[in-house]
Formats: sequence, C-alpha cells, structure tokens
Amino acid sequence: MLSMTGFGSVEKNTDQFTFSIELKSLNSKFLEIYTNIPRILRNDETVLTQILKDSFDRGKLELSIDIYEWNEARPIHIDGEMLKRYYSEISSAASSMKIDADVSLDTIITLEGVVQRERSILSEKSRNDIYASLEKVIQKTIEMRTREGKAIKKDIQHSLAVISDDVKKVSKMAVNIAKNQYTRLQSTLESLVNARVDESRLYTEAAILADKQDINEEISRLQDHIKKFKSLMGESGQVGKQLDFLAQEMFREINTIGAKSNSSQISHLVVEMKNHIDKIREQCRNVV
Repeated sequence: MLSMTGFGSVEKNTDQFTFSIELKSLNSKFLEIYTNIPRILRNDETVLTQILKDSFDRGKLELSIDIYEWNEARPIHIDGEMLKRYYSEISSAASSMKIDADVSLDTIITLEGVVQRERSILSEKSRNDIYASLEKVIQKTIEMRTREGKAIKKDIQHSLAVISDDVKKVSKMAVNIAKNQYTRLQSTLESLVNARVDESRLYTEAAILADKQDINEEISRLQDHIKKFKSLMGESGQVGKQLDFLAQEMFREINTIGAKSNSSQISHLVVEMKNHIDKIREQCRNVV
C-alpha cells in the first residue's frame, strides 16, 4: 500500500552550473503532472514527463528544476552596425533640435540590440547529471510514499479491528432482539387490555416486528466487506479507489443496522463504527 504524499530533492554541481531538483507528490483522483523547468530544458519536457509517468500510477506530481550559479560566462557579441545606426540617429536628432549633447558610448551600448549574449548550450554531461539526479529524487519520493503507506495501513488496520470487534458484539445482541421484542410487545399489549392476549396473534405481530428489525443480513454483508477490505490492503498497485468504495459500502450497512436495530446498546456501537469508517475513508483518499 502506497501513500500519494511524498517529497524528494537533490542539489548538485556540474561543470557548467549548480542545479536543484524537487518533486512533490500530493493527493489526486488521477495522475497529474506539472513541471516548472528552465528554458534551457524546454526541449526535454516531454521526456521528463514520461519518466514521471513510468514511475508513478496516481497522484498530483509537481516537478521543479532550478539552474543557477553558472560557472562559465556566456559569450558577448557587439553589433557594430547597430551601434553606428543608433549613434547616427541620436546625433541627427540632437542637431535638428539644436541640442548640444554629447552622445556617449556608455549610453548607446545599453540600447536594445547592441549587445547580444549567446544562448548557453547544455552539455551532454550536464544533461546526464540532471537525469541521473531526477532518478534519485523519484526514488526518494517513492520511499517516502512507501513509509507513509505503511503508517496509513497501520491506522486502517486499527480501525478495522475496532469495527470487527463491534460487529461481533452487535451479532450477539441481535440474537436476543426477537425475544426481547416479543416480551416487550406482550407486556405492552397486556397492560393496555389489562388481560392475557391471544398467543397466536402475539406471535404474528412479534414476527412482523422482528422481521423489520432483523439485521443479520446487514451483519453478514458487513463482515464480507471487512474480509474483502483486508484482502485488498495486501495487494499491490492502485487499490485506493476500491478501498474507498468498500468503505462506503461498509458505512451503508452500519447505517442500516443502526436504523433497524431499535437498541440503544447497538446504537452506541454504531456511532463508534461510523467514526472509524470516517477515519478509514479519509485515509483511503491518500492511498494510490
């Protein structure tokens, strides 16, 4: 069982620069991938995204790559023709407006297009360093998701144990529901008519009432859901959605038990079971 929550990061130096990679994994119904990478890596975006798709099945992934502290200076080129045109136009404008102004080189050289920096080229070694570091970040993220998954599984197992124990208690109480209903109905009717009531009619009414409040079928289905839930937790792959669905079914059966039982003792157990089902559902939403 894997959690969808995880994080990994790496910082490293290459011959060209220093770079850092961070990968954050969050909850999501599907696999969502978002990348924040420098322009020098734009052509690699599709490959980087595919690497993440191959490594993760579900979750919202946020990949950030930052490049800084370049070790090599980018070559500079001064466009002489552009510089001359700027100088000529500025001098001509100053003359026509009869402005006595010196046109300095410091001013012209800052104008757009005069100084051009060549684009940095990512070396093959630097690219390989980035890809190797990404694999390390992915592994760190998976390790964290694995640890989180174990913690989630432990919490769910605790809640399941409480629910299973409560189901056993409810099952024992359900055995006496029909008998208690018969005794209560007999006592009520006799107090109303102030005499013995017809046994056959009493049995009939008690049977109808007991049938309406019979919860054995719900208990049986709930126990089956718990068994299936435990089995799924031991499987690999994407089980989060299936577990959440089973938890919903368990909640439905527990809710029906509470509505039909007409027993304060069972009602108290139902409240406890519902609380643990809510915890389980919350945890399942973070399972891959």
